[in-house]
Amino acid sequence: MSQAASSYPWHSAQWHQVMTMVKQQRLPHALLVGGVPGLGKLAFARRLAATLLCQQPIETDACRQCKSCQLMAAASHPDFTQLQPEEAGKAIVVNAVRKLQTALANTAQQGGARVVIINGATDLNLNAANALLKQLEEPGDNCYFLLLHQWPKPVSATVTSRCQKLDIAVPTNADAVSWLSQGMDAETARQVLLLASGAPLHALALFEQKAHEVRRQMLVQLTAILRGQQTSLEVAESWKKLPLAQTFTWWVEWLNDLIKLKLTQDDSCIINTDLLKLLQAVAQRSDIAVIYQLLDAVTQQLNYVHQRRNLNPQMVCEELLNGWYLLVRSGAKQ
Repeated sequence: MSQAASSYPWHSAQWHQVMTMVKQQRLPHALLVGGVPGLGKLAFARRLAATLLCQQPIETDACRQCKSCQLMAAASHPDFTQLQPEEAGKAIVVNAVRKLQTALANTAQQGGARVVIINGATDLNLNAANALLKQLEEPGDNCYFLLLHQWPKPVSATVTSRCQKLDIAVPTNADAVSWLSQGMDAETARQVLLLASGAPLHALALFEQKAHEVRRQMLVQLTAILRGQQTSLEVAESWKKLPLAQTFTWWVEWLNDLIKLKLTQDDSCIINTDLLKLLQAVAQRSDIAVIYQLLDAVTQQLNYVHQRRNLNPQMVCEELLNGWYLLVRSGAKQ
């Protein structure tokens, strides 16, 4: 894995803050870098690690030329460690932290700082978090821990209490659109940003996965069921091939918007503004209790997906889409 340092324009305020602490020799030994996914927190931490390890730093950055920088670029710096789950969705276990403790017992091989990035402080299980506490309390000279916190997942309170927080903010919509527009048109940039809760790197990944096109097709098909142009069985045949975690997450968001619109008749309260006409049509034709029932059903299936249960995608989609079919006709019973 390359350890090349990267930077993004929305990091500038936090980078200036950290570099000021470095210059004044008051950088904490444990920094908890937080924010929603898709803001480049790992890139920020790697850039900071490279700067702390650099033998000839220039102003507010690593020189990228010294031996230390070359080792970082080659992912072979002996005084740098990146700890993360062995597999996506798994926890960081206590044995990994114990190995880290053994490695940190030695002096810095390059004679400078030692830096540890924990890419997923939210992924530390209880035993691993407890094992880490001693290192955070007694890190040793010139040793720094950079822990990444993915909102909204919680970090152990005991770990948090031993760190100084540094939050990476979501950029303004205009700034994010400007950055994304280097590789797509502005309207598409706005669409994928909406899907990514404003996080540019998440938005870029969704664009590359053509998620905005998948979402658009989903809406076309839900509308077709509403109008009686397609059956839930026909749509399920298409949906079974989609990534269910993303599909059900979007559907939960849409149903939450539908509930807000149904209860308040205030279209300013919804998040997915491009769905307004569809949501208004469904709100007029549905019963609130049935909306809640479908929301519970979709949420349950989303939880099953996250738990990696062995689901039958065709059957699950058929059942939920049949719930949608019944939902858009439930208002007639009122």
